[in-house]
Amino acid sequence: MMRRFRHCTIPVLLAGMLCLPLAAQQFDEKRWGKNSPGVELGIHEGPRTHESSGTALFYNIIGKGFPGDKVYDLWFWNLGKKPQKGVEGVSFDKRGVLVCSGKPGSCVGKGTDDPINIKTTAALGEPKRFAVASRDGRVAGFVEAMPFPIKASDKNCQLSVVREAPQAEEVAVRASGFTPYEMLTVTGTLGPDNTMHGPTAASDGTWQAIIGTKAFGQDSGVATIKVAGKGCAVAVNFQWGEGSEQAQ
Repeated sequence: MMRRFRHCTIPVLLAGMLCLPLAAQQFDEKRWGKNSPGVELGIHEGPRTHESSGTALFYNIIGKGFPGDKVYDLWFWNLGKKPQKGVEGVSFDKRGVLVCSGKPGSCVGKGTDDPINIKTTAALGEPKRFAVASRDGRVAGFVEAMPFPIKASDKNCQLSVVREAPQAEEVAVRASGFTPYEMLTVTGTLGPDNTMHGPTAASDGTWQAIIGTKAFGQDSGVATIKVAGKGCAVAVNFQWGEGSEQAQ
């Protein structure tokens, strides 16, 4: 079992002190999510705690295949913002855990190879996105956590909705488990309007789209999306607009 240290906790969304100050830097958003060849990035979630601001989430980053001769930085990408550099000079210990080694040019925790613990909160359907990238831009790994998913399943079919904007004004809809190339029936209630589409599943039985939920003249509401095929049908509903971004 991985040991958890509380020496160098990085608040992503919660107010508090950082081990190193956040530095707004440039990151090519088009590269986000595209791991370098041979590189893997994973995430380990620790026990959740309940606080006045919502459920506190604790994460450790796990890496594999990162060359040891490069200097790396930890990045975050919160909804509605540009990617931000969170900790400079990070590295991986022998177990693959992201740490502050304390060596010259590296970040410093309390002791040698101090694991970096990330503390954050999340709304329903909000992804937590992390990246570890080398200073020269040649090596990068990415990982995403979904602590409070919006999803449904029926037989082998699954449907999920991921926020693409802070108040779910825009969402990514992902469906899977359908028959390859079958015609799907996608219906939705977005604001006061009902919509219907007939897309075709991809060769792997998936379908995905970016959908806007905001209704003209409304500040909030409930959206419903249903995807049906020959053998199954899945539907979800979720809040959008003011109040929907509250931490769980």
